[in-house]
Amino acid sequence: MPTQRKIDQVAQISELINRAEIAISTAYQGVSMAKQVELRTQLREAGAEMLVVKNTLLRIAAEQTGKLEYAQISDEATALVVGFGEPVAAAKALTAFIRANADTKVAIRKAVVGGQVVNEAYVRDLATLPTREQLVSTLAGNLVSKIAELSGLLVATQRQFAGLLEARAKQLEAA
Repeated sequence: MPTQRKIDQVAQISELINRAEIAISTAYQGVSMAKQVELRTQLREAGAEMLVVKNTLLRIAAEQTGKLEYAQISDEATALVVGFGEPVAAAKALTAFIRANADTKVAIRKAVVGGQVVNEAYVRDLATLPTREQLVSTLAGNLVSKIAELSGLLVATQRQFAGLLEARAKQLEAA
């Protein structure tokens, strides 16, 4: 019979799974508490959380939520990094921590992004992408510049046409 503590943990994991945009399974064993606190702080700033989960409880939560792909990322001791906003932000924060702390044993195993199970290479590639805000601002900047260019061309065309009419009018006056 499951204890109330385990039932609460499954409920917490289920709630995280339902809200998650990305969930990254990581190895964390051998990482000091100070480094874990540092990682959690960086993840929180990126809109993500890290939760150490028992694989059995993760599998039960995956079954209860109907998201069986989460059961596929649970192997060995697992710390689950869950991003609630933009998937790129959580991946960037985790990979930046791993890069800056190469001596720690934090490692990416697998992840669930958009309902698909992906490998470590995919997560690292995802971390190299610009954030949604950066993409939107780049797109907006490109659109504004193209609109300004079009406006300049239209004004130049009008100016040239007006000059042509004026020259023709002077030509007719002279004749």
